Formats: sequence, C-alpha cells, structure tokens
Amino acid sequence: MPRTRHIRAAIALSVTITAQPAMAQVAPLEPSGRFSVYPSRAAQTPPMGWNPWNAFRTDVDEAKVRASAQALVTTGLAAKGYTYVNIDDGWALKRLPDGRLRIRDSMFPSSKTGSDTGSFLPFTGFLHGLGLKAGLYTDIGRNTCAQRWDADSPNLPEGTIAERQVGSFGHAEQDMRTMFADWKFDYVKIDACGVADYTPADPPVTSGNYQAFAPMIVRGDIPKSDPRAVEALYATLGEAAHRFGGDAATLSICAWGEALSPIWGHVRGNLWRTSPDVEFTWKSMLGNFDSVVDGALYAGPGHWNDPDMLAVGHGDFDVHHLTEARSHVTMWAIAAAPLLLGFDLRNAPPVLLDLVGNTEMIAIDQDAAGNQGVPYRDGDAMTVVRTLSGTGQRAVALLNRGAQPVTARVTWAQLGFAPGSSATVRDVWARADREPATDTITATLPAHGSVLLRLAGTPADPSTTFLDEMPARVNIAADGLTPETALAMGKFPARIATAPDGTPLVAAGKAFAHGIGLFANSRIELRAGGDFRRFVAIPVVLGSKRPVRFRVYADRKLVREVSVTPTQPPQPIDANVAGAKIVELVAVAASGGTGRPPMIGWGNAALRR
Repeated sequence: MPRTRHIRAAIALSVTITAQPAMAQVAPLEPSGRFSVYPSRAAQTPPMGWNPWNAFRTDVDEAKVRASAQALVTTGLAAKGYTYVNIDDGWALKRLPDGRLRIRDSMFPSSKTGSDTGSFLPFTGFLHGLGLKAGLYTDIGRNTCAQRWDADSPNLPEGTIAERQVGSFGHAEQDMRTMFADWKFDYVKIDACGVADYTPADPPVTSGNYQAFAPMIVRGDIPKSDPRAVEALYATLGEAAHRFGGDAATLSICAWGEALSPIWGHVRGNLWRTSPDVEFTWKSMLGNFDSVVDGALYAGPGHWNDPDMLAVGHGDFDVHHLTEARSHVTMWAIAAAPLLLGFDLRNAPPVLLDLVGNTEMIAIDQDAAGNQGVPYRDGDAMTVVRTLSGTGQRAVALLNRGAQPVTARVTWAQLGFAPGSSATVRDVWARADREPATDTITATLPAHGSVLLRLAGTPADPSTTFLDEMPARVNIAADGLTPETALAMGKFPARIATAPDGTPLVAAGKAFAHGIGLFANSRIELRAGGDFRRFVAIPVVLGSKRPVRFRVYADRKLVREVSVTPTQPPQPIDANVAGAKIVELVAVAASGGTGRPPMIGWGNAALRR
C-alpha cells in the first residue's frame, strides 16, 4: 500500500507493552552455541506467490482471488513455486465485543457459516485443495493501513470506534489462534500503520472516527520512533504465530525498514520489509532494491530481506517496458528476495507469465544455500555476485541503473575464481549457453538493461571459503549498537568488505577485498556445521585508539584471543575449529569510551576445510 507520507510530529508514547524482549543488537557477548535466528522451518527459500493488493487494492473479492489462485495452477506458475495466495487489507468487517474478528462476508461469501464471525475454512480449504498455501493480513496496531490511506474505500471496517479496531494490538494470541489454528492459514503479513499513522494530528483521528495512538514509528525519523516497543509487538505476534501455526507458519513483518526492523527482523520473523511500498516507477524499484542490497549478512534460509512485492505488470514494468520488468525481476532474484506477484493473473499477458515463470531465474532466487548477492558499484553500472549451491557455482547480475548505455563487468576476483581459469556461462534470460569465459565478463547494457548469468568455475582456493561467499551461514547476533547509538547508522551496521560507514577495511595501509565490518562489543555466529578445520582472519580496529579484544569460539570453547590497536601491525588469527557446529566471533572494546564502540573488522575472514 502506498504509505510514503512522513509524519514528523513527536508525541509522547503512552502505551503499555506486555513483552519487552531484548533487541538483537544488544544480545549478550557470551557465546551461545546456537545459530539464533527466528526458529522456523517455514520459508527455507524466499516465499513465492501472489497478493491482490497491487492489482485490486481493497476492491477485491473471493471470486477474483479464487480465479487468480486457479490461474496460478493452470498457467504452471504454482508448479514452479508460486504457491502462496495472500489476502491483503480489507477482509475484516469488525471486531466483536469479545475480541473475535468478523469476516466481511460480502467480500468472501463462502465465509457465511452460521456463526457470528464467519469462517475462512471453506476458502483456505479451496486453496489447500489446489496445492496452494493461504495468507492473511493484520496490523500490530489497533487499526490497519487501508483505514488510514484508503479512506474512501467501500471495504473498510464498520461499526463503532472500538468495533473498527481490527488490528491485533491487545489481541495477538487471540488473532493468531483464529488465523492459524481455526482458519488454517499458513502465512500472515503484519503491517504497522496502526502504530505510525493515528496520531492526534492525523485526519482519521481529528475527524473523530478513530482513537489516537501515540506513535511508536515516526516515519523517516528513527530518533523519534521507539524500536524496542515495535520489536516487542512483533515478538509477541511471532511467538503466538509459532504457537498456533507451528514452525511451518510464515510470519511477514511489514514495518517498511522503520524502527531498525532490518536489524532485528531475523530474530522475529521469516521476512521483513526493508522499504516503503514499491511504486510502479524505475526510481522506486531501485530504491527498494537498494534497501536490501547491503544486507546479505542478515538473510538466509528461514529469514529474508523483503524489498516488497514485484511491481511487474504495472507502470514502468508492464508489457510495454519489458527491459525494465526483466531488470526488476533480475535484481529480486539475485537478492534472494521473496517473489510475490501483484498483477491480475486472470487474463495475464503470456510475455509476463514467461518472464516471471523463467525456471532458471527461479532456481537462482530459490537456491538452497540461501546466500544473498553481494554488490559492486561503478557509477550507473552495478554488479551483484551470488554464491550458489555446489562448488564453483555463481549467479551474476549486471545492471544499468541509468538512462544511457553503460559497460558493466564482473571479474574473477569478485567471483572467487582462479586467475586464468575458464568458466562456463549460461545466459538465464536468453536460456542459452555463451562461450566459456576467462578472467572477466563484460556486457554493454542499454538504458535500464540487465543481464543475469549463471557461471560454473574453478575456485581460487577450493579449501578456503570467505565468509562473504557464504553470508547465509552468518548471523549478526550482536552488532555492538544499542537503539540509541544505532540511530545515525544505515539499515545494516554489519557490512561485507567495508566498515559500517562504507569506508574500506584497512590495516597497515592495506585494504581487504573480503571480510566483515561492524562495531566492537559485537558477536557473530557462523553456522559451520562441522564442515571446516580452521578459521582465519586479520582483525582490525578502525579510527579509534581503544584496544579491542578479538575472540574466536568453537562450540562455546575459546580457541583464540588477540588484543588489537590501530597502531600495531596486523596480527593474523588462525584458530582450530575442527568439527565445530557453531563458530562465534566476539570483539570487545576496552572500557572508557563514550558513544558508539569503535568500528572493527574481521579482514579476509574465512573458514578452511
């Protein structure tokens, strides 16, 4: 839903939060021996499916959704992985005095079951009968996004102010029990307009139609937001979803990248929005892609960065803009993003079905290793390299972000291939093999053009894997920041091959091409799985005189520790981690400083077999 207006008013928070779990980035520095992401077996690859919002907004009904679900099957998209059918906002008629939700049966006639709430069981049963999965929508606040931003819609909740409070605030357990246990949904999208857009100054409140809610999210203004409170509400809903839906329930966090949600999303849900809603323009698509592109260390099987639904079929990405549509899908696939379609499937143009149904593109997006691509920038030319399952397997996206032709390239150093070696090259969109290549691949790209390649080559060192080549095995358990010290940082404080501020990782004048940069007082969990013998790195302290102690743990046992200051020569770490399931990297700054801890780096960090 287009919700791009920024509310700047600072209003005191006066709401009781029943759960206040610690935020992920201030987790203890003691080794956990766990890979502590959201506990779920759902979404082990990025969810794929269809959502009616971009096509119909709240002007949706059961007939349209059922026909679209049937189209997923008849077009073959369901067999290719597009299995979720997710209802968005508009389905709830009111909340009854006992807290139960009543379905808008004029929208979903099959919900008329004789009860005073109605039931979605006939609808979810239909979807399950097609081999599909069913998703529903709610909000962490009292009210939803459509109530604020689609005020003229005929499909808004009805009744008193209290009856129109169909968001899940204060009803987390009740709503999750209803949606997952009673109605048998598989997925829930949880929006956040209810805690952002109902201030005393907002029109719905000044009109007297809605109750004011002191904002936990002030859009575009993290210092005036309350990240802890927002995370607490999502934590409560996530725990309830897991309890009533089991570990196959999929939880989608939709806080648009606000309230530091990209930092803590991986411990609270299966996917989390990193941006405002995508609009149907090239500029908006690039902005949404940029909101995830540096977040590879935060994503992996069961927990994904989400730049929003695909805009394919609309505006700059319709049948008259196939170059842009192809580039849009290319960047979502290389980023391991969810692929949720949003165009009308009932009479869809075959060329769009062929685009989103390209099985080679889907195989890249759904690759089981779950590694998000790593970006390299050169003006309007962007290269993104993604490590795939299997020795020497890579995907590469070359993108022209601009309106003039550019030449983009990928090098063997970026791919981790042996210099002078040959690699096979598959053009995914052409569905054709290219001539084998050596050392560099270049492409001249038209305005907004892209190329998506799949390569198989010879690793430079088959016994060594840099951490940035397997980011899905990395979990940033603590990044050294508190909500207060995180406010001035970007979305992702932990970065690949750069410091948190984007500057190079440097020690003794040498910049490292590989590694992880973040802050001291941090802890990184590596899912080693018993596959490696040694961990190697060069620890660095950046721009600070404070000493930092770097520690390496193998299954909670301390196996290496060094103290580092910026003035001393680099001290390489080579630690025995043979057979360890979980390797943890801890960096602790000496006491005495104020503000943010020193920036640090694990230069050329790698695991060796």
